[in-house]
Amino acid sequence: MERRMIVCDLDGTLLDSRGELSERTRAAVRRVRAAGHVFVIATARPVRDTRHLAAALEDTGTDGVGEAGGATIAVCGNGSVVYDFAREEVVDHHPLAEADLATALTTLRERFPGIRLGAECHLELLLEDAFELAPALARDARRVPRLEEALDRNGVGKIMVQLEGAARQYYENVGVLLPGCEVTVSADVFCEVTRAGVTKAAALEAMAGRLGFGRAGVIAFGDMPNDLPMLTWSGTAVAVANAHPAVLAAAREVTASNDDDGVARWLERLSEKH
Repeated sequence: MERRMIVCDLDGTLLDSRGELSERTRAAVRRVRAAGHVFVIATARPVRDTRHLAAALEDTGTDGVGEAGGATIAVCGNGSVVYDFAREEVVDHHPLAEADLATALTTLRERFPGIRLGAECHLELLLEDAFELAPALARDARRVPRLEEALDRNGVGKIMVQLEGAARQYYENVGVLLPGCEVTVSADVFCEVTRAGVTKAAALEAMAGRLGFGRAGVIAFGDMPNDLPMLTWSGTAVAVANAHPAVLAAAREVTASNDDDGVARWLERLSEKH
């Protein structure tokens, strides 16, 4: 069996609806690694919220199968940061250009007076006081009255835009206002703005090149519009059954839902072929 680079989104894809990794999923990932495949996390999550999951995927389970360091590098922030957990260092960082950042903030404030904003600055999370986020995700955030007053304008990897309603219903309107940026959505609590050209796909293409893989050797799993670039780029694109309609339409294959261990089921079949 040809060695593959397997790329997987986290929330809604590899993780169940509780945000947890099932033991079946962990075992399936361990087995494809043991077979010689490379497994990569590609997520909208920041580094701090990915660390414990990368560690969980590295652990050797009751089946005794494991590979040290297998999940140590992850594409985070929709491709704005690539982080090496073994070395505790940023491998790649693609922040918004200062001029684009200033234009985006001004445009958004003028168009949406009640907007609530957040930002990932290097590895720090900044949230305006009114920004609503689950306590577990906001526990390390620095709260500020107004985002512009606290930004390091040379290090903003991602702007988080929160309006009334579900983000999947307004992210396209935000994108129309910011043609010089990438605007996408990975969850319904906010949409995300990154530098033009910064996507999971762009980060993964660079990583694949370093590891000696062409796109035909890449298998990608996803569920939301922010996964579309990597699914379109990869040689094999697999959506989970609970995916956004646009993702289901774009994927070449559909596996079971995240709550039914869809990724694990697909990887188990891959392992059987080895």
